[in-house]
Amino acid sequence: MIDPEAARSRVLVIEDSKADQSVYRRTLHEFDLVFADSGEKGLQQLTAEPFDLVVLDYHLPLMDGDEVLARIRLAIAPELPVVIVTGGGSENVAVDLLKQGASDYLTKDELHTPRVAAAVRGALERHRLDQARQKAEDELRRQKDELQTTLRQLQEAQAHLVQSEKMASLGQLVAGVAHEINNPLSYVTNNLAVLDRDVRQIAELMTIYRTHFGASVPDSIQEFEDRIDLNYTLANLDRLLQSTRTGLQRVGEIVAGLRDFSRLDEATSKRVDPNEAVRATIEMVRFQIRQKGIDLIVDTEPAPMIDCNPGQINQVLLNLLMNAIQAVDPGARITVRTRWLESSRQVRYEVSDNGPGIPESIRGKIFDPFFTTKPLGVGTGLGLWISYNIVEQHGGTIKFDSEPGRGTRFVVTLPVDPPEARSTSPGPP
Repeated sequence: MIDPEAARSRVLVIEDSKADQSVYRRTLHEFDLVFADSGEKGLQQLTAEPFDLVVLDYHLPLMDGDEVLARIRLAIAPELPVVIVTGGGSENVAVDLLKQGASDYLTKDELHTPRVAAAVRGALERHRLDQARQKAEDELRRQKDELQTTLRQLQEAQAHLVQSEKMASLGQLVAGVAHEINNPLSYVTNNLAVLDRDVRQIAELMTIYRTHFGASVPDSIQEFEDRIDLNYTLANLDRLLQSTRTGLQRVGEIVAGLRDFSRLDEATSKRVDPNEAVRATIEMVRFQIRQKGIDLIVDTEPAPMIDCNPGQINQVLLNLLMNAIQAVDPGARITVRTRWLESSRQVRYEVSDNGPGIPESIRGKIFDPFFTTKPLGVGTGLGLWISYNIVEQHGGTIKFDSEPGRGTRFVVTLPVDPPEARSTSPGPP
């Protein structure tokens, strides 16, 4: 019985012998046969129309079978099944041709036997199975890619959740610390005002006493005045009280910065001064700046209020500043700028340093989640990824340029007017 699948298979027979062509018509009658009597004509046929299999005589005029096979594999149909037919005793040649990509081989002595049709059927079936296997492998690769994408999205979602929880906890902790500092700070500030008034009155009273007694001050009192250097003390009261007020004002600024950063978990948008984010962030890193002796240049210019989540923008600037601080050597320079781009109605933040720069080999990865070059325990690899997401969700952009040995500059642009719908994609492409 003729295999109905095989009956639809088109087979090109490249054979110069008319007698052998007649034999193929009998032994392969179940297939749709097309004949070519030279290698060149056979290649032309393959280029002009589709075939399911080629039966190729090895001994052809002008172009032998191995050259025809090589050209089929290289330029026409790399996967097309090809059955080679050799002369008797040419098994070694056939084995070499199999290594070059032939699907099977026959000898001329077998042309009158059922072996011819069996070889063609076998090559067609193997080709069909190879195609099915390839299709299955492609499907497995597709499913693997989907699973990897899903896994990455789950990891990113988990990172978002962990970071959100950490930010919420940090916000509560910082708010509590700011509250605990603010209470005694209020007491001290108020008491200093009273102390300032009272000490000035006592100093004034001392002046009256000294004026009244003049040179008749008892020796014991004069001796005590000299011992405590009363003249110096009275002369420096203003300086001491002013420096104390300055210190308390500095503590108050730190508490205000802590209160600003206690909004890290805040979900609502507000109209805020973009330069406030810079001031609040610098307060949070001032100790690290001072500790490394970094020359911090702050260059802000007036800009309109922007609609944003202030805690999240603080977090972006904090991530960029901390990365710069950790990247540079002691005594390096870090510059923070804000610019109002009136033509595009955007505010631009720049954080630049003169550190070692970012190597070319990792620039494509720095916004990837969990990617970090910092030592274990120093970085999680989430800072820039989270910053990218925050900026993108605000309808802005974050980019960088870097030159090895000369430093890095990060540029964040945010629209003054919020977009109608903010992106919620998990990360950079």
